[in-house]
Amino acid sequence: MNFTKIASLAVAAVVLTTTFAQAGNGTITVNKDTLRLRPVAACQLAGGEFPNDIFVINKGAGVLKAGQKVQWSVPFANAKGTYVLTADLAPSKSVFVADVIPGSTEAGHECKATAL
Repeated sequence: MNFTKIASLAVAAVVLTTTFAQAGNGTITVNKDTLRLRPVAACQLAGGEFPNDIFVINKGAGVLKAGQKVQWSVPFANAKGTYVLTADLAPSKSVFVADVIPGSTEAGHECKATAL
């Protein structure tokens, strides 16, 4: 087998495993061993000059299931909390969380989140 065929097969394998991981909520099964991708969440301040709302975002490869807890914080505003997803959240999608920053904060500040 020449190098081009080997490289093509390797690329195909990576594409297939990535696709299966995304379709299977971030799991891959190989020889009865299951590899699980860690859920990854992020957040950002919702629009406006002085927002008091955030968006919780799924930054992972798999679906974040309803009931998943996401811990968030806005250090500048000394605000933090835990949001529990009420519905599944697909990769790259977000959910609006209203009125979680008391008194609001200036736009542009960092928001941190961790899927628990």
